[in-house]
Amino acid sequence: MAEKRMISKVISISEKVNELPDIFDMLLFTWMIPHTDDFGRLAGSPAKVKALVVPMLDKLVSDVKESLHRLQSAGLIEWYEADGQKVVQVVNFEAHQQGLHKRTRSKFPDPPLDFPGSSGNFPNIPLEENRREENRTEQKGREENGTEQISGSSLPEIENNPFRLFENEGFGTISPLIADEIAILEKDYGNRWLCEAMKKAVVAGKRSMSYVNGILKNWKAEGIDEPWTKEKPPNKGGGRSGKQPIDIVKSPEPGDEQDVSQEEYEELLRLAERMQSGKGEQR
Repeated sequence: MAEKRMISKVISISEKVNELPDIFDMLLFTWMIPHTDDFGRLAGSPAKVKALVVPMLDKLVSDVKESLHRLQSAGLIEWYEADGQKVVQVVNFEAHQQGLHKRTRSKFPDPPLDFPGSSGNFPNIPLEENRREENRTEQKGREENGTEQISGSSLPEIENNPFRLFENEGFGTISPLIADEIAILEKDYGNRWLCEAMKKAVVAGKRSMSYVNGILKNWKAEGIDEPWTKEKPPNKGGGRSGKQPIDIVKSPEPGDEQDVSQEEYEELLRLAERMQSGKGEQR
């Protein structure tokens, strides 16, 4: 899927767009376009649209669902179901995009035969292996010219998206209930706090939002601005028994402050050596 999309200036004077009843509808429609594949499609589940397109807005999954209905009624998108999954298709998508001759095949199922949102006059689709070879050639050219770009998945912003953290770190599948829970926690505690708590839960092997919620409550009770930076590292055990290792005591240097006299120290050292040799004989 392409990293960039064309958003034509005609969108600002489109009657369909300007007649939308809510500015959130305009925003959602515009922001969905960069997330579409080469056929103008993206996952149509309201929870997934919320997680992918507007993860940081103060909107619930139900708000996204209502907005999608309005966009469909306005004729800006087609919202259909095929092969058991909901799909959003931007109407007349190919009329406003460039470079679609390179597209291969959409990962989303085709719409019904009477689907009006696509002209059907797509350019010939190259074979998948030819497209991969073309990608490799383009990649090599960028590397040689020193214009290689960092992929979006490597950017730190991805780590600060709680919805992507939820899916990428194995918390589970984002349901409407989960999406609302994440949105509420993000609103109550802030994006940074929520993402750091989720990362802490992953490290602890506790991939559940109830555990994340507990972390957030504890942090808030501590009253520290960035509590994740103040936490102590876990203690290191001394072996299978879990006992801490005994540090080797060095002889004091002349002039060092001591709590015991030199004679007492030497006596303690001899006692320690006898105890150590006794353990060796028992083994």
